[in-house]
Amino acid sequence: MTIQMILCLAILIFMMLGYVFGKKFKISNGAVAMMAILMIDITGILPSKTIVADILTSNSIQIICMFIIAAGFSRTQAVKKVTQLVYKVSGGRFTVMLAGYAILTFALVNLGLLPTTAFAIVGPLAVCCCDDFNVSPSKMIFPLALVDIAGCGVVPLSVAATTYASQNAYLESYGYTDYAMTLLDPMKGRLPIALMIMIYAIFFAPKLCPDQPSAEINIGAADAKKKNKEELPPLNPVREALGYTIFAVVTLCLIFQSQLGDIKAWEIAFAGATIVMFTGVLTPKEGIKAIPMRIILMLAAAGVVGGAMVECGLGEVIGDVLAALVGNTRNGYIIGGMFFFIPFIMTQFMNNTSVGQIFTPIVILTCQSLHCNPVGPLLLLFCARQSAFWTPASTGTIALAVGLGGYDQKDLIKMSWIPSLIIGIFGVLWIMTIFPAYTA
Repeated sequence: MTIQMILCLAILIFMMLGYVFGKKFKISNGAVAMMAILMIDITGILPSKTIVADILTSNSIQIICMFIIAAGFSRTQAVKKVTQLVYKVSGGRFTVMLAGYAILTFALVNLGLLPTTAFAIVGPLAVCCCDDFNVSPSKMIFPLALVDIAGCGVVPLSVAATTYASQNAYLESYGYTDYAMTLLDPMKGRLPIALMIMIYAIFFAPKLCPDQPSAEINIGAADAKKKNKEELPPLNPVREALGYTIFAVVTLCLIFQSQLGDIKAWEIAFAGATIVMFTGVLTPKEGIKAIPMRIILMLAAAGVVGGAMVECGLGEVIGDVLAALVGNTRNGYIIGGMFFFIPFIMTQFMNNTSVGQIFTPIVILTCQSLHCNPVGPLLLLFCARQSAFWTPASTGTIALAVGLGGYDQKDLIKMSWIPSLIIGIFGVLWIMTIFPAYTA
């Protein structure tokens, strides 16, 4: 390993430990994130221009704007009416309410919405409903985050319908055309796992969630109501209508983004947030309060440190170690397990796309050298990438969940290990059985 790789690994470990133990020393996760970014800059692992670009990405802009839009929506009476309807339909049963929001989340992430966007829509609504049910949001938010992440793109609709084609393109580019993925293969492999996670999230996950938030909840205007224990004055009829109209239009535009030409998701969210502020649905103070700076800083650190791992080659080194561990075994479950386990660890601290870029060639080239079917290992790589819920750095959804559910790092560890076992153990057994590495 080079000096830069060692430094990058040390910074990664510092960030991990800081998130876990920083609270004991009264150091916030946001401060830990800032220090990690500063150390990457001082060590020169990434150029300054790249660091700046990684700090405020289009994803971060979208998250900021969606929080403002959600705060504007929560400022209206529409949220109160929705929560009353949910309460009535569910008969006051928390499990039924959770099931309803879990199904809605699953539907959104399979209709083309990015997991972070879908969660930014559903999460604030769920928090408001929890207030009517006299249940802490900490019992509700993480289970929905599990469904959001593990259930993303398992049905071949919208962008997910191209998954098989992109994987076949990789196989062709590396000259391994003995095998190919079909349209339904990703769904066959991942849908049973996603359904198991949904069942776990609805009936069992709340038991491991904290009874009360361990950290401050951030949901803008709705949060202000709880803190002040008083209702804010209603908006006038025009602004009331604008609040939920903007929310509905932004949601629909995000769902049908692929049909809107070159318009980006962050542009849609930015336009919505701008209109919310410009029309006075939120005051400037409420709009600023809605922005979760701690979460944004942690996302920035995840992008910078993950980019540094790619830049210095640390990610490839970890991948090479994995390939060496696989060796010349002909046991498909061992091959599949190895290609789940290491990417699973890395995706807790790196962007999912980066993990995929690192490991897709490794999976294909290793399977080619072993003369085995790469479809199962490639699908397990997808499962690993969508098991990112152990740290706030793992994915934007968890960063949002930390703010909405009031979790700290210890809470995430406690809540994550069982769904990780479900996805890992059942995933390897299921996928490598229906897509065996060797047929004879």
